[in-house]
Formats: sequence, structure tokens, C-alpha cells
Amino acid sequence: MPTYNCGKRFLFVHIPRTAGRFLEENFKENGFELEQGYIWDSVDGIEVAHFHRELYEKHLDVEGIPHIAIIRNPINRFFSASSWLKRMYGEDIQEAMEDPIMFSMMLNNFPLPEAVNWYRPQVDFISDKTYLWRFEDGFKEKFSEWISNILGVSFRIHDVPYEKLSYDESNRLERTDKLIDNIKSLYRKDIEQLYPELAA
Repeated sequence: MPTYNCGKRFLFVHIPRTAGRFLEENFKENGFELEQGYIWDSVDGIEVAHFHRELYEKHLDVEGIPHIAIIRNPINRFFSASSWLKRMYGEDIQEAMEDPIMFSMMLNNFPLPEAVNWYRPQVDFISDKTYLWRFEDGFKEKFSEWISNILGVSFRIHDVPYEKLSYDESNRLERTDKLIDNIKSLYRKDIEQLYPELAA
């Protein structure tokens, strides 16, 4: 959840699994510099890069500057992060994750506390003053125009490489109806406030 500066300061509300690493490289390409040191350090048990609202308001100077966040279909976001669950709990967790009680227990007791925000609801990251862009709308010219208008500076998306995670991100849980029901329950507020079309 770093702040950037290039004459114009802004907060990038980095919700995990919403193209954050790609965008961070693009901020650098556009001349924006991080104001924090190493963003993968943990403060209050959470990585600075993935601070939710309570922590970035507590630890970062964000009052009066634009807040920008990418939101994503919460079901797709969960499955994108599910490879980390398999890495932490083992390959054979599909049945456990389909059980509502086990699903809650495994997420609430995630063995890597600093990464727990990978599964936190998106509404915990944003406020009524956060500018929101949907991941599903892509990162092309309209996105560049959107950011440029918010910041009042020219911003262009570049096809830049970004650091990949050190494990197989494609090794994900299976999309079953039972698991999707659990995910919808977990992200009820995300669906109500951000993706009401998923409520049906």
C-alpha cells in the first residue's frame, strides 16, 4: 500500500491479486518514486505493500492525496490466490475448502500471517474517497486516461516485465459450486458493494 511521488503524490491501494506488481512497475516507468523503503517488510504483522485501510491510514501520510485501487471479481480473485493456499496447506485441500467450517478455519488460521490480506475482503482496503478501476476493464488506453485525469499528469501503460512469484501460480483450487458458495459468503460485502451482478 505504498505512496508514490513525482511532483504529484498518490496512494496506490494494492489489493492482492489485482495486477499490483505490473502496475507498480508502470508507476516507476512513468517517473513515480516510492516514498516508503522496502514495501515487503511487515508492520503490525502485514506487508506494507498490502496494507488495508486501517493500516495505511495509521502508518502512511495519505490525507488529502488521491487514493487509487484496482478491484476484481471476488470469486476470480480468490481462485487466483488459491495456489498459495495449496502451497501452505498441501495439494489435497479441495474437499476441506468446500466445507464451510473448514474453509473459515483455514483462512482464519492461515500459517503465514503477513500474507493474510491476500484473502481479506476488498471493501476493507477502500473508502468512499478511493478511485476504483475494475480489473476486468483491462489496462490499456482508457486506464491510462483514467489515471492521468485523477493525477493531473500524463500516464502511459508500458508492457514491462514484473517480478513473478517463486511458485506455480497456476496450481489452483478447482472451481466447484460448493467452494464458490463459500467464497460468496466470505465476500458478501464485496459482492453487495462492488459486484452486485454476482449476487444472483
